[in-house]
Amino acid sequence: MKVCPNCFADTELKSLISASTMIGDCTVCNTKEQPIMDIDEFKDFFQELIDNYIPTSEGENIKNKIQGNWSFFSDPQVAERILNFVIPEIDTEISNANSPVEYIEEILNNHGYWETLKNDLKWSNRFLLNIEQLLDLGWDGFFNTQYRLTPETCLFRARVHHQSGNDAYTEKDMYSPKRHFAKGGRANPSGIPYLYLCDNPETVLYEVRASYLDELSIASFQLKSHHEFVNIVDFTEDTPLFRPEMVRETIMAKLLRERISQDLSKPMRRYDSEIEYIPTQFICEFIRVYTGASGIRFASSLHPSGKNIVVFDQSLMDCTVVDLHKVTKFKLKSKEVI
Repeated sequence: MKVCPNCFADTELKSLISASTMIGDCTVCNTKEQPIMDIDEFKDFFQELIDNYIPTSEGENIKNKIQGNWSFFSDPQVAERILNFVIPEIDTEISNANSPVEYIEEILNNHGYWETLKNDLKWSNRFLLNIEQLLDLGWDGFFNTQYRLTPETCLFRARVHHQSGNDAYTEKDMYSPKRHFAKGGRANPSGIPYLYLCDNPETVLYEVRASYLDELSIASFQLKSHHEFVNIVDFTEDTPLFRPEMVRETIMAKLLRERISQDLSKPMRRYDSEIEYIPTQFICEFIRVYTGASGIRFASSLHPSGKNIVVFDQSLMDCTVVDLHKVTKFKLKSKEVI
């Protein structure tokens, strides 16, 4: 079986096949005159991949499970053709692409420990946690999806005015509160201020829950120019699955980050107890200490196309300008603020 780059959505595997010097017709998606490789060259990878699943009597089939978590193949039909060819050629109890499967116990226990950890932090062991358990699970290596924040990137922060007719806040006023006044948030504990930012000015309107006729100051922030870059752990990045000899670690890392990302993205409500934020506060400190990263990026639940960025040390950032805005349009149907 000959495959071409069009058979896959995984960026790493597409690049590898695209570099092939063999040109011909793909026997899977039937495209002509493409770089091609024999699927047998990836047999070891597929063996390593399929080893992470076990057959079950019911549930999601392996084709959909791989596609749902990774979008590894270009489409479900291609996935079925390739898996039905590969599975009989490797050592597995899984029959075909439509066999129901579940992850092996090692993977389930690894990302499932996040729920155990959350309960422990909230109700049992808050300050004397067994960090060695997390290191044994490999969590210190699971936050390597990082991007470089450079001085060229502009980020945004907003504050709603409590009275109309006031001037915009000063640049100094747009930073996080001083530590004595810093309340606990989704990422920071009480007394330890982090700087919460967004990647576009529209998202900040959602994050501060701006309403019709609200006046607010929107500030622009940039990394100070004497820093070439800082690393930010990215909970929004799609991780390529094609990482031979690291497939299991890649799967465990992605599933764990997805669980944590869901909790990070939950909107804060006025009546929420700060106890609910302790697990994500802990994981941010774990990331800061064990990865050396300067912050995190995660999806905004209030504005799906936007991203939130939390900078652990706000002294890294410059507030460059503050503009006064007034919300003059409000689309109730789509809940969009303009």
